Amino acid sequence: MKKVVVRSDGASRGNPGPAAIAVVLEDTSGQILREVSEPIGRATNNVAEYRALLRGLLEAEALGAEEVEVRTDSELLARQLEGRYRVRDPELAQLHRQARNLMANFRAAVVRAVPRSENTRADALARQALGHAGPVDSAERVLAAARSGQVKQARSYLARLDDFALRQVAERLVEEVARAWREGTGPEKRETIAGERAGRPRRPARR
Repeated sequence: MKKVVVRSDGASRGNPGPAAIAVVLEDTSGQILREVSEPIGRATNNVAEYRALLRGLLEAEALGAEEVEVRTDSELLARQLEGRYRVRDPELAQLHRQARNLMANFRAAVVRAVPRSENTRADALARQALGHAGPVDSAERVLAAARSGQVKQARSYLARLDDFALRQVAERLVEEVARAWREGTGPEKRETIAGERAGRPRRPARR
């Protein structure tokens, strides 16, 4: 088969939270060749978008495609693969490398950003799969309460967790703090940036 069009979509509930992917593979006339949709566990929306892309490329390769055109409503994913946006997140960087490696297997491979209205089938399948992704787990329930300022409720949930779930809370909290720091939204980083702009010396790192 010469060319396959891959319509991909990823979705998550909670960002990060339960996530799902969907891919629709078509020939150049628009005839559907294959559809895939499935939950992928806990992930951010951007990770889900990349995971959907990877699955679509693998399915196109399995169909024997020589050329592939990916259509996604994720502008971030498309621009990063075009080299127009930098990939700052370590997890996305790893997925980005995997995508570039898979794309190199085709004689020609392009990724296009399209409006969601042109990706409705993949979007519907992703949402359908997300509906089977399961309820919010106990660790996520603690963090969701804390994020919304319900401290007493978060403590109440926390008291019911076993050791494994407590480790999950700790790991996810570390992930969120690290992500906030990278994105410049953490309180200490905002204070540091504000101080530098005002001409104040940076506070020494705690040891």
